[in-house]
Amino acid sequence: MLTTVYAASGVFASGPDELIIGKPFGPSVSLPDPAKGHNGWYTNEAGVTETLFVLDFNMNLSPWLTESFKSISPLAWEIKLKKGIRFHDNTPMNASAVRWSINRIIDEKSKVFNKRIHELLDIKTITVKDDYTLVFETHKPNAVFLYDLTSPGTGIIGPGSNREKIFGTGPFVLERVVPKEQMIVCRFDKYWGGRPKLAKVHLKIVRNPTTRMLAFEAGQLDVATNFPENDAKRIASREGVRIIHIPTNRLCFFFVRVADGPLANPCVRKAINYAINRQEIVDAVLAGVGGEVGASVFPKILPWSNRNLKPYLYDPARASKLLAEAGAKDSNQDGILEIGGQPLLLNLWTYEERASLKPAMELVQAQLREMGIATKLKVTRKGSPINQAMRKGEVHLNLQMWNVAPQGDPDYFISNVFTGTARSNLMGYHNPELDALAAKGKVTFDQKERKKIYDRIQEIIFDESPVIVLFHKSMVSAVYDYVENYRIHPSEKYLLTRSLSRN
Repeated sequence: MLTTVYAASGVFASGPDELIIGKPFGPSVSLPDPAKGHNGWYTNEAGVTETLFVLDFNMNLSPWLTESFKSISPLAWEIKLKKGIRFHDNTPMNASAVRWSINRIIDEKSKVFNKRIHELLDIKTITVKDDYTLVFETHKPNAVFLYDLTSPGTGIIGPGSNREKIFGTGPFVLERVVPKEQMIVCRFDKYWGGRPKLAKVHLKIVRNPTTRMLAFEAGQLDVATNFPENDAKRIASREGVRIIHIPTNRLCFFFVRVADGPLANPCVRKAINYAINRQEIVDAVLAGVGGEVGASVFPKILPWSNRNLKPYLYDPARASKLLAEAGAKDSNQDGILEIGGQPLLLNLWTYEERASLKPAMELVQAQLREMGIATKLKVTRKGSPINQAMRKGEVHLNLQMWNVAPQGDPDYFISNVFTGTARSNLMGYHNPELDALAAKGKVTFDQKERKKIYDRIQEIIFDESPVIVLFHKSMVSAVYDYVENYRIHPSEKYLLTRSLSRN
């Protein structure tokens, strides 16, 4: 099996200044233009492209290609660029080049127009003030604008980029892509942050977590990301290997169909919260290293998290009381509750791309069964069919794993999931107070005031349960001891750096 995975490249061990890293996802095209689809994530991870702003390891916003910035008005930002930065074709990164790079993404006539980023940034004009200064004007006040400029899709590339080459500003140059198999990057000696320590990195795409684990154990990978949690402790006992795990922005949660069906009753939703033993799930599915029980939709690693919220405790007695308040009873003594004469039967769906979802859902099924709630499980290959079925009311609980703050700001997840008109509001949920707060959060520039707004939004979500939080996921990587300066970033957007090396 491993030979099949790697025979295409012929690479079985990395050289003295090279690394081979196995990861589950990667580009499906030979030229991953960051403007298209998820390509920006891949070029960002690979150290090929960089953005105007970056999230540090505490998830705080920091300048990256930017030297300084200021708000001129509620609609305008002035951004000064760092000097001395060169693209991979050795041309200078200046204001004109940056304007070209971003305009190509937001211009509806462009071949690489990205509707998502166009809506995210909401840019009206980009003006070049001088060689290293730009003024961005938005259509509406947007307190999230600078955070949105950390989106990997806004990765800056040079005007010399074409159908065959992408010229970014990062520590590594894109050498070759074998679609769905690997990315190969090599050192950019003129990198503005200093000469990278590695000459070359192979980013292997190994979707199956077991295959990725076996490849690591066989020495075919120097690093294996998204490592199976239940194998982590066993691997860590091996000499010369270490397991690295840190909390990330990724949330494991159920979308809850609140518009109709049995979960339209808030007592039933609350009962399910108390019927779920989250710690058992974390211990069993994540081996105690892959995550922690959650309360808010935002993890503690995120500065915007409402830390006053405490996870729902496992309390079967309280769950039973709430179910009784909802009118549930087992009238025929078959062990399954009925409401209004109908069995309390819930359709639980998830998808197979995330290894921990299916076993987590199976544990929830067992825990709900103890409360007299019947369930039907279904696992699809991808998440999109589940979402379509849920909009129709065919799915009651939809288990997903999302990065809830890809730009480090709470607005993205709140506005895209919980507002009444949100594109990902699969729940049929509507709360006028939340809608008003979300709209206010977008235009409130004072960070302390914004924090109060999003704290209240998190309270509403916690109380009304349009989603049910299970746990916040940690990223787990297996790394050989000779690999130095490997760090996991909470946003999962950054991987290769100039300091990454091997001894």
